[in-house]
Amino acid sequence: MRDFLVEVLENYSVTAVADGSEAIEKMESQKFDLVITDLKMPVVSGEEVVRKAIELDPTYKVIVISGYSTLFTVSQSIENGACAFLSKPFSIDQLRSEVTKSLETGGSHNQPAS
Repeated sequence: MRDFLVEVLENYSVTAVADGSEAIEKMESQKFDLVITDLKMPVVSGEEVVRKAIELDPTYKVIVISGYSTLFTVSQSIENGACAFLSKPFSIDQLRSEVTKSLETGGSHNQPAS
């Protein structure tokens, strides 16, 4: 999935990491325009990545992706500070659209993307 995202978002400067712990380390050392995280990851969960991103900078734009989408996981992600949620499988167009919307307007205003 990580390699897929890097390829699809080739028009952007993308920093890919192996897990949530590495994502948090990167966010602590540099600022990103957008964070995309999966909910289910080794070492540190995507939920923790979202919380830490918002703790580090409340203006962070975070998109959560997951194959385990339930009303609870979507609402929890939004409550934690995510600006959007994409359920797997999602199309390349959906991903690009959500990234563009998040970068231009700050996300889909806490509405989950389907």
